[in-house]
Amino acid sequence: MRRPSLNKVLKVGSVGISLLLLTASAFASADGERQLKDPDPKIRVMGAKLLGQEEDPNNVPILATAVQDKDEKVRMAVVKSLVHLGTRASLAPLSKAVQDGIPEIRYLAIDGLINFYLPGYIDTGFGGFFRSIGNKVEGMFSDTDTAVVAADVKADPDVIKTLSNALNGAPDTETRVRAARALGILRAQTAVPDLLQAAFSNNVDVILATLGAFNKIKDPSVGPRITFLLNYPQKSVQEAAATTVGLLRTESAIPDLQKMFQNASDKEKDVRAAALDALAFMPTKDTAALFTQYLADKDKRLRTSSALGLGRLQDASYLPTLQKAAGAEKDTSVRLALDFAFVKNGKLDGLSELVSNLSSRVHRGEAVPYLTELAREPKIRESLRPYLGSRDADVRKNLCDVYAASGDAASISYLEDLTRDRDPEVANEANRAIRIIRARGI
Repeated sequence: MRRPSLNKVLKVGSVGISLLLLTASAFASADGERQLKDPDPKIRVMGAKLLGQEEDPNNVPILATAVQDKDEKVRMAVVKSLVHLGTRASLAPLSKAVQDGIPEIRYLAIDGLINFYLPGYIDTGFGGFFRSIGNKVEGMFSDTDTAVVAADVKADPDVIKTLSNALNGAPDTETRVRAARALGILRAQTAVPDLLQAAFSNNVDVILATLGAFNKIKDPSVGPRITFLLNYPQKSVQEAAATTVGLLRTESAIPDLQKMFQNASDKEKDVRAAALDALAFMPTKDTAALFTQYLADKDKRLRTSSALGLGRLQDASYLPTLQKAAGAEKDTSVRLALDFAFVKNGKLDGLSELVSNLSSRVHRGEAVPYLTELAREPKIRESLRPYLGSRDADVRKNLCDVYAASGDAASISYLEDLTRDRDPEVANEANRAIRIIRARGI
């Protein structure tokens, strides 16, 4: 009798193991489904957890049947499993959970919706708890949440509608705040009317979250509609409103921002800094004197804004003033703003320090947006091209972000080599940048 070959034995064994695993998974899913229907809520909780831990997307419809279970612990377990599985089919039941009567379930459901479009926003492991990790601070403004989906990500209209309804209809402030934040993270352009409605509320936390959303959606038409918030009684709202009208380049707000800056007392340093920073986004000949005056101020925030303002003005007559300031400046953040100003005025030597800080955990949050703005000009994009060959993976990776935001069709050829980069993170960012540029159709 002929003995089977070793390869054939291994192949049969592999098939057998796969069948056993599939069978075990099917039994576990069936067991979880049965437990989810048990009269005892403790058993139903166990069933919900089991269905989530199975990593089987086919379990989502089963879990969806229990998203309105009468026991809140069961509903929480169901939502956790839906978030963990994270499929498109999870969106509808999670949207339903946003209307739950328990605040904590609403919060997790909202974060779960975000996590589908921005993987990693929530730590979805079953290590005892779920936690949002998306509210990391890193950006041009120290209090700005920079979590946002890529430009080519489009959220489902039903998800946006769910969040908009929660924004203006939820029974508690925290749910409304989280809904506003989510709409911003998802760049929900269609939600702008609902966000504007929320901006007229009398709840400070909701207003602040709404302004944060506008910063990410970047719809210039919003600016004139929210200028009134510059005169809001709470200083925190004034500061946030200044940041927003600045980012949106709302030129009609310039007179109000000037008054805001001039009328702020010595104790209101944050208000003054926000106002000058906003003015720096849209400098004029009239405000240039203000930037010149505060370019040597003891407050580094005012020096930074002044450098940015004079840079964006793109008036070569201010170069000697900027060069004098650079000669005396020791703070890295201000120096980067001065580098930005020099590059804006055609002095490309400043690119070197900006690029080198892409690998700095402390300063890349400044270097990336500066380079992103500068790279809107074809000449700058071309000048940045050699840096894509940097030995530093962080530099290569962050330059991909810059090109994703400011590149055009010609930039794709620059990025194609990086899609085969030895560092997988760089390769992923290069592929993402190319995808975003193509989605823009530029």
